[in-house]
Amino acid sequence: MAWQTLRQKAISDDRAEWWKRTQWALERALDEDEDIKALGLAALDVLAGSELARNEELELLDIAWKSVNGLAEITDGGPHVSAKVSHRAAIPQHRVQVTAARLRARLDKRLGRPTPPGTTALAEEEL
Repeated sequence: MAWQTLRQKAISDDRAEWWKRTQWALERALDEDEDIKALGLAALDVLAGSELARNEELELLDIAWKSVNGLAEITDGGPHVSAKVSHRAAIPQHRVQVTAARLRARLDKRLGRPTPPGTTALAEEEL
């Protein structure tokens, strides 16, 4: 009985820490700075792969990536910036697009949804 109580407490503590990390990553993902935004999205991608993330949390992360400026249309099969970007200002934006696509692909896989081909191609690009 005591063992089960300790196990439940450990799982609860792990989930609480997962949520703290997720809050940190969400704040960064919604930042105005493209480099910080990409960092937050990449962190959310890692957190979405955790067994601690239940479907409810995955749905929240799904809302987060959609909230990143205009990425829903970019990763739904529409045009995207190629990895061969010529203008330096577009590089941070491209990093955000790739990390958002990677997060979406992971969420789609975990939630049992198909990922649009444009998103898959973008997620596979180099950063």
